[in-house]
Amino acid sequence: MTPKLLPYTNKTNWPRIAGGVFVTVLLLVIIYYTWQAIVPNSQHPIKLLVFAFSTQEEVLLQGILPAFEDDWETETGQELEVEAVFGPSGSIAGLIDLGAPADVALFSNERHVKWLKIAKMVKSNTQPVVIGYSPMVIVTRPGNPHHISEFEDLMQPKIRILHADPRSSGAGEWSLLAEYGSALLESNDSDAAKQRFLSVWDNVKLLGDSARTILSIFELGAGDVMITYEQDAHMAQERGVPLEIIVPTRTIIAENVAVIVDENVKRRERPVVNAFMDYLLSEAGQQIFSDYHMRPTQIADEEFTPITQSFTVEDLGGWTQSYTQLVEKLWQKEIAQRRDMELNATLMDAGD
Repeated sequence: MTPKLLPYTNKTNWPRIAGGVFVTVLLLVIIYYTWQAIVPNSQHPIKLLVFAFSTQEEVLLQGILPAFEDDWETETGQELEVEAVFGPSGSIAGLIDLGAPADVALFSNERHVKWLKIAKMVKSNTQPVVIGYSPMVIVTRPGNPHHISEFEDLMQPKIRILHADPRSSGAGEWSLLAEYGSALLESNDSDAAKQRFLSVWDNVKLLGDSARTILSIFELGAGDVMITYEQDAHMAQERGVPLEIIVPTRTIIAENVAVIVDENVKRRERPVVNAFMDYLLSEAGQQIFSDYHMRPTQIADEEFTPITQSFTVEDLGGWTQSYTQLVEKLWQKEIAQRRDMELNATLMDAGD
């Protein structure tokens, strides 16, 4: 009997095996990258990117950032790379809203944090923290040739004032509040305060996009006076810039803040970002700010000049009211628009 030949049949289900291997490999890849996101890899440095308003360049680059980096690496054994970007407070807020990858931002005032919340870069329940204070002061040429002691003295004829632009600079906004608020608290008369404010602005000859910009212009010899943060004025003095610092009897105390940019912070970066925020408010961090002439939140320092009648933005109704009434309605409509029209007229005459 001839044996019956049966066709060869491969009983091994290769498609099923291949599919199982693929799924297993895929799961392993997912587990690996999930683990990398949760647990920092000590083989690769973790990175921290800080955006800050312009006057904080020295204190961050020379003090806060290297000290924090050393502390982090000592405590965790993990290498840390820190980078910083500086610019006008309003401008850096705009850049972050447009996608700049900041992990933490330092602003000259809390109003700029609200921009990030509107753009959903910062969660609605994330609160900025005040990292320090700096009164707004008047800077004059050595010897104070115009004998300026208060903001009202800036109404003198022929004084040339340099001013940070409130459209981009937090220092510009704080200066407006100082100029108007000092008059309002003295007279308790909003009309009188407005008139004094407008008279001061008749002497503003040049705007710069930040406090640091107008300081650089002042250093080159332009202008007679400028208004800026006490901190930055003292820093310039230490660099050898010839100037005199006038602390008015009535001036506003600028509150500088820091905030985590939630949308940009990856899970792997969250521990270092939280640690950095804690360091800013720690005794060590506050001491560094104090060493760089920012009035700290926690350490009493007798070296700072006492201010007789200081006030805050809350005394003027808070940031929302102050910005609406003083920056948008008063300054932009009655001063900025007029200045722009005068500039356009001058350019047209030059073209003729």
